[in-house]
Amino acid sequence: MRLSCRQLDFAQADPKGMAQVLKQNNFIKGGFNKVTHEVCFSLAKGIVDYNEAKRLLEIRLRDTFKDNKANRRRRELCQVVLHNFYTFLIQEGLTCILNYSEINLRLEDGHMIGGQSCAIFKDLDGNPVGVVLTDREFDFGSTLRLPIEQYWIARKMKASSLSKVRVFVYNTIDHSYQAISFSDERIQFVLERSNEVLTKVELELQEIG
Repeated sequence: MRLSCRQLDFAQADPKGMAQVLKQNNFIKGGFNKVTHEVCFSLAKGIVDYNEAKRLLEIRLRDTFKDNKANRRRRELCQVVLHNFYTFLIQEGLTCILNYSEINLRLEDGHMIGGQSCAIFKDLDGNPVGVVLTDREFDFGSTLRLPIEQYWIARKMKASSLSKVRVFVYNTIDHSYQAISFSDERIQFVLERSNEVLTKVELELQEIG
């Protein structure tokens, strides 16, 4: 059984619902958010400066989506996201290394966690940092995704310890953000819990037939 780390929290809350999504292969591809995030990461890598990023975002959104009143409003909101993300980068001193990394984690029962990680940055001290862009609230007490992101980034970037890695959750709706770093014990618990969740989803898939 294989799920992406982004699917784990939904699978934990509703294994039957996750199984139905997998059965229907009903995945929604990103639209305005995807384009905006890509430009944000180009800015964070230093490929473009802020003014260039604003122009690039406007061009990409106009070229990709129809020009109507609703979409013009969406374009304005995307520019707000870019501006506030730029402020966040300056405040925290972060530079983007990778837009994502391909996760490949094998768990005890042969289950796999795959998909793409969040974007990987480095801070002013050179430590790897994950940045999750989201328009939803995270339950930091129960999330499986964030500890997995931290664990994978530590492995990918060969961090000296798991505690050297922080994960920022940046909310693109209210432009708030929070950094968190989970303990080794919590990450081990999450790996075991993820194994249980994958088993439940696998059983639900078998029930569906």
